Amino acid sequence: MSINYQAVVQDLRHSLGESAVSDDPVRRFAWSTDASYFRIVPEVVVHAENLEQVKKTLAVARKHQAPVTFRAAGTSLSGQAIGEGILLMLGFDGFRTLKINNDASAITLGAAVIGSDANTALKPFNKKIGPDPATLTSAMVGGIYSNNASGMCCGTAQNSYQTVKSVKLVLADGTELDTGNEASKAVFRETHANLLEQVKGLGEMARGNEALAARIRKKYAIKNTTGYSLNALVDYEDPFDIIEHIMVGAEGTLAFVNEVTYHTVVEAKYKASAMAVFFNMEDAARAIPPIIGDSVAAAELLDWASIKAVTGKPGMPDWIGSLPEGSAILLIESRSDDEATLDGYTKDVIEKLAFLETERPITFSKDQAVYGKYWAMRSGLFPIIGGARPKGTSVIIEDVAFDVQHLANAAHDLTELFHKHGYHEGVIYGHALAGNFHFIITPTFATQDDITRFHNFMDDVADMVINKYDGSMKAEHGTGRAVAPFVEAEWGPEAYTLMKNIKQVFDPQGLLNPGVILNEDKNVHVKNIKPCPVVDDFVDRCIECGFCEKTCPTTALNLTPRQRIATLREISRLESEGDKEGAEKMRAAAKYDVVDTCAACQLCTIACPVDNSMGNLVRKLRTPYITSTQQKVLDFQAKNWGAVNTALSTGFNILNVLHKVTGDSITGGLMKAGRMISSEVPYWNPDFPKGGNLPQPSAPVAGQPSVVYFAACGGRTFGKTPQDPDERTLPDVTVTLLERAGFNVITPPKTRSLCCGQMWESKGDFKNANGKRDELIDVLRDISNNGEIPIVIDALSCTYRTLTGNPEFTILDLVDFIHDEVMPKLTIKKKSAVALHLGCSARKMHIEPKMEAIATACSSNIVRPAGITCCGYAGEKGLYKPEINETALRNIKQLLPTEVTEGYYANRMCEVGLSHHSGISYRHLAFLLEECSR
Repeated sequence: MSINYQAVVQDLRHSLGESAVSDDPVRRFAWSTDASYFRIVPEVVVHAENLEQVKKTLAVARKHQAPVTFRAAGTSLSGQAIGEGILLMLGFDGFRTLKINNDASAITLGAAVIGSDANTALKPFNKKIGPDPATLTSAMVGGIYSNNASGMCCGTAQNSYQTVKSVKLVLADGTELDTGNEASKAVFRETHANLLEQVKGLGEMARGNEALAARIRKKYAIKNTTGYSLNALVDYEDPFDIIEHIMVGAEGTLAFVNEVTYHTVVEAKYKASAMAVFFNMEDAARAIPPIIGDSVAAAELLDWASIKAVTGKPGMPDWIGSLPEGSAILLIESRSDDEATLDGYTKDVIEKLAFLETERPITFSKDQAVYGKYWAMRSGLFPIIGGARPKGTSVIIEDVAFDVQHLANAAHDLTELFHKHGYHEGVIYGHALAGNFHFIITPTFATQDDITRFHNFMDDVADMVINKYDGSMKAEHGTGRAVAPFVEAEWGPEAYTLMKNIKQVFDPQGLLNPGVILNEDKNVHVKNIKPCPVVDDFVDRCIECGFCEKTCPTTALNLTPRQRIATLREISRLESEGDKEGAEKMRAAAKYDVVDTCAACQLCTIACPVDNSMGNLVRKLRTPYITSTQQKVLDFQAKNWGAVNTALSTGFNILNVLHKVTGDSITGGLMKAGRMISSEVPYWNPDFPKGGNLPQPSAPVAGQPSVVYFAACGGRTFGKTPQDPDERTLPDVTVTLLERAGFNVITPPKTRSLCCGQMWESKGDFKNANGKRDELIDVLRDISNNGEIPIVIDALSCTYRTLTGNPEFTILDLVDFIHDEVMPKLTIKKKSAVALHLGCSARKMHIEPKMEAIATACSSNIVRPAGITCCGYAGEKGLYKPEINETALRNIKQLLPTEVTEGYYANRMCEVGLSHHSGISYRHLAFLLEECSR
């Protein structure tokens, strides 16, 4: 049946509104990627913020028989979060319910809650959710539940299947069901009696077939996410219990998951870890069976290739580099709620492994600073390998599972397959306690021969896993498209027929995520493979994992770093294949989303496991767009920055007076008219600050230490906003504070003409940017006598930018100096609650602890609005692309308690944007300390 997607889009927009629906070619392509090796471009994308929008989307899908794919964070690895037709993505603010019951034994989570955020909320109760995938800091609950995702510790005992208490669903026909609500179930019995009868019948069929029931129980004795959760049919008899468990791991093919209520699990208070080093993989695998039990909470196996990949990485012991070739490591963790029991556990493990020869004695560490690095290394193994792969290659991670007694032989066989098919870089590691191996290869998919090689490799893997060891082709990553062709082979025809019946019961029209889990196309796993063309060194390591997305300030505006990179890769592919016209068309269409609105804040780099730098690339991409006229303006500004900076301050003062006299509409109209003449005229809003100033420090006092103080452009250009309680500027307050602490303040001559160069860098003008930065460093060197006198800069981003010039002397941010040198010299009286922003520059400089210490010293209650990372002001970009700032801070006002009337940061441009959107004054921490130390 042919689907009229133009009509689909029209109906969706009529039902949901324009902003929730997009059929823009660039954005459809950008949203066609997840963490898997597939790419499928949807016809239309819906961002749903509430359940009504989901139900309306399903109604349109039913009307037009259009397929729908549900997507949460898109961190899935098997291709289950992408699809043709309608891609329904969880919105940017909805589906974020988070409720903990009275004794913290259960937690209710919206589908868009990130797993680690749930654990953060549970931490005061010494609890956590059971599922612990490696993507927990990015993956959302809807995906965690729908994939039955698990990780290093939860095994098969604490995954979603075992810990789900109830679930709220929307079925394909639009019906809501809450399995934890008796009223909801009563209504469902009335409206869907036939469905319940069919579910009950499937359970009776499975339980009544002794051989099949035994097969199902055996398959779930180890990790298994291949196919549907058939164990629900043998573990439960009540149809509602079956439904809430059969939906676990259903990958959005049976229903939309709205909320999940989990039984929480205890987070052990005491932990110890050891790196047990064996001479070969076989011995390491032989160590697993005897240590299974209470003494070991987790055991991770790393083969020789994995060891080589982490050798020399931060936190790794030096001795790893001298291990003999072929060694294997078993990373073991023991946990307990009391230290004596923990000691007994570690002793027990050492005794049980005494029968094996190890390369070095097994010793446990209780020091989190030590063992935390080991586990961080293990969690980062996939991105470490992915980031080190050759340019133009893909990275594929698969996970299989075996009975633990087969681990040693299976590891040997898998290694043989690597060499047979030419994947000599193949790596094996995994959750050994659960019999779960992950393996990584980095293939090229440039030709059909490359794809055929991968196809043959996967056929051999399936033969080995299924026919030789009766294992699981998918242990925890979900079936998706990657192993859909192997589901029947693994389970057999009876079980496969049962799965098809399940699909028919819940989705009779086959509209929900078709082709995922069940697929009659035996080649689907080698179709729609996304290419990985070379773009630039800044981003070529990208594995499209999506870890960057939760921190990006433009996620809710248009695109994230992952999506920008995917778009750039497609442009590169078109160029490499000779389609210059197609590449230029896409480049022009993508300019606003990819280049113009990237804040270049670098938070994505901090979150990125392979150290991509989308911000640096975007600045580089902006260079060719600078016209000759614009370059002349930039050159003039750089050469005459003192006069320009003075004019800007004066201009903002004039604008402030004009606004007072004429009001919002006339001032706004004049600014709009000015923008039509020149793009250098900013967008105006009523919260624009006055101009700034530069105070004259007091005469030096003999015997007092001195400090060189450079007032960065933001603080000396932008003064008081309407929300600020007094007229003083940041330079005024900084001089007052430094002098109060007993310092003579020295300011550079012609401060107005100096700049770190960030304004030019953000536009892609690196020549002027670096010239201004180097000029500033030269002046600071001279005035400080080559750094003998301490130097401070009063804006985090400017300090950071100046330090990129690698000065041969120390330059400090004002936060560092007031924390280390000023605060100890002052008597401080605490205020009540204040808000604290820890933005991108603070994170890049790792200065958050000092900022928190200053705020804590000055206030009894520090409020940090959840989810506010980068403010989106992006230097001066907030003046010219205010939509970035608006989107990034869209929720800040409602997140601030009413009793909080003031906020603090350490970057004036950011504070201007924070003040505008929060409705309260945001100023530099120096203001807080100055007021509290009077």
